[in-house]
Amino acid sequence: MTFRKTKRQAATDDRAAARGLADRSLTLTLVTGLVLLLVLGLVFSVAYGSQRITSDAGALHTADETLRSATVARAQLALAVHISVVDSAMGTNSSEAVALSVGEAEQALADFRTGIENLYSQGVVSDLEMQDLAGAFGSTGDATIELLGSNNPDAAQEVMESAFAPEFEHLTDELVTVRNTVAASVASSDAALGRVGNLARFLVAFLIPAIVIFVYRELLRRQQRQLDLENRLDNEKRLGAARDTFIANASHELRTPLTSIIGLSELLSEDPAIKKTPAAAELIDLIMSESDDLARMVEDLLTTARLDAGALHYVFDDIDIEEEVADTVALVQRAGQRITMSCAPGVVRADRLRLRQLIHNLLSNARKYGGPDVRVAGRVDGRTYVCEIIDDGPGIPEELTGRLFEKFIHQGHMTATKDSVGLGLSIVHALALGMGGSIAYERNGGDTHFIVRLPLSDSEIQPTQVPKLETASARATHRSKEHV
Repeated sequence: MTFRKTKRQAATDDRAAARGLADRSLTLTLVTGLVLLLVLGLVFSVAYGSQRITSDAGALHTADETLRSATVARAQLALAVHISVVDSAMGTNSSEAVALSVGEAEQALADFRTGIENLYSQGVVSDLEMQDLAGAFGSTGDATIELLGSNNPDAAQEVMESAFAPEFEHLTDELVTVRNTVAASVASSDAALGRVGNLARFLVAFLIPAIVIFVYRELLRRQQRQLDLENRLDNEKRLGAARDTFIANASHELRTPLTSIIGLSELLSEDPAIKKTPAAAELIDLIMSESDDLARMVEDLLTTARLDAGALHYVFDDIDIEEEVADTVALVQRAGQRITMSCAPGVVRADRLRLRQLIHNLLSNARKYGGPDVRVAGRVDGRTYVCEIIDDGPGIPEELTGRLFEKFIHQGHMTATKDSVGLGLSIVHALALGMGGSIAYERNGGDTHFIVRLPLSDSEIQPTQVPKLETASARATHRSKEHV
């Protein structure tokens, strides 16, 4: 029980370690995802801020150029009107200067109109008031240029003073407001971008060392877990080797006196004086039976140790199974058990020693836990030889049939097979599989059947022999029996 509890505890520890590793992996994944999202957010913020600053800077430039164009248009028209009025009053001729100023004013008005259109297209200006002011300013400027062109400087001066100058003042006030708003937006975006840049620099300076420390810590943990696993594996190997050595030595030490006991018991059983004394003969039979059981337990322990270590080797040979079963039955019958045998001839490919151990364990199991009527039946079935050990005992409890061939199976707090170490049927199952066969358990007609199937030797299988066909239901039944 201590060994089983240790295995359960080890399995629990492994599951806990696996859950801890999964939790740490999930945490690492979440942290990595959050860091990536944060980095992507910062990159997006920087890109958006840069784009916003660029757009606002363009709008600010457009507002400044529009204001400059309006100022140039007013100044040039005012200069042209003034020169024209002076020429009219003094009789001078400054037509070239007037033409130059008018040309500059026309170009400035064209640039002003383009700037107003750009402000609307950039979304900087959207109200209709600015559009009305710009339209009135441009129309008044065109009218002034037209009056100058028609040699009417007084009328042009009247338009300049009464309409163009007030419109210019009103218009420039609005344009200055727009420019200041755009400039404030540029300053705000620049400040926000600076904060994002500072945050990015802080995160880079903080996260990179933190991630390096975290990854280094995880690597150390993994190395420590790997070292722990290697130490556990080494400990289990040493424990397994010590166990195997102990079992081998104990088996050897037990075999020596057992061999003497069994040999002396056989000699005593042949003594005429013993045969004439029923009580003595019964005691000798009891000694032989118990010695046989003890020898089988010792062999089971040694076989189990070899199976666990993967050191159980098979020496395959063509074996007359009828003869081997008969010899094994005779050995068990010496303990006083009556066994009937009905086996058809057959040659199987198996390990002689392990085949005898398999049959001996099943017969001993039937003798100890079955009914008084034990039978052995054998037949050739297709490419396999079927050997059945049958007894009329009560069988195995229903709740244990699914775990019948496991080690140390229990029913409640009691072992499923009393007076046993609980290895016999598990060894039978392992030996049958190791020799390329199978074993199944079933209840049929009130009897317990252990059905062993072993492959026939190649020399036993005729070239023209065709395995017997089975129906789908029969195959399903057969598979279910083999998986019990």
